[in-house]
Amino acid sequence: MIALLRYQAAILVRSNRWIFPLIGYGVLILTGAVGGRPAGPPWLPLADGLDWSAAMLIPVLAFLTRSMLTAEPDASRACVAAATSPVRAQLAALLAAIGGGVALAVVATCFEVLSNPAVTGHSSGILGSVAAAIAHPGTLTAGLAMTAVCLLVGSAVGALCNPPLLRHPAAAMLATLAVAIFALASDVSPAGAALRQASSAQSPHWPGAVPVLGAAVLLVVTWSASLFAATRRDTRSASTA
Repeated sequence: MIALLRYQAAILVRSNRWIFPLIGYGVLILTGAVGGRPAGPPWLPLADGLDWSAAMLIPVLAFLTRSMLTAEPDASRACVAAATSPVRAQLAALLAAIGGGVALAVVATCFEVLSNPAVTGHSSGILGSVAAAIAHPGTLTAGLAMTAVCLLVGSAVGALCNPPLLRHPAAAMLATLAVAIFALASDVSPAGAALRQASSAQSPHWPGAVPVLGAAVLLVVTWSASLFAATRRDTRSASTA
């Protein structure tokens, strides 16, 4: 499995399909930073920054997952599926994509901690910023929990709206965008419910147990459907050949 993960990650990097999600996420994070943070308790600006960076992970990770699922040529995918199994090959692609999302989330969290003067108390230097943020462990932990929810939902959106479940390129891209927006705007979505609950909280923005559980269930269901569809696709391709 480790070899498959390295193979899928190499395909993504060499295809340069990670550039658009990376640039898009950077623009979205900077847009949130330029927009300013609300005044209030010391933890509030950091909490809002972490929530924003977590929310923007949903569309970015959805399209990064699409890039991962469509980067491998058909012939290479067939060879990998025959050498290992369709399920393992598809699972490696999904894991590589969510691994890229985790890397983006780590960078975004560091950016929010180091670039928010309202949280750092206008302290100078990296060590001062980190020390001021560590002084609010509840806010940091809540932000990481929110990030985890959005990571799970973003990966689920990417798996649901792209090959092998949805193969037509234009339809897949439009569906990915539409479902990502729905996941952010609707209270039916675990991420949307968590973000709405956090925005009305008078304490550090915890997503709540129900959204966390809902995001985990959503990920399991969509990944299982993607793995099952990959098995049928590769089996049908083999029988046709």
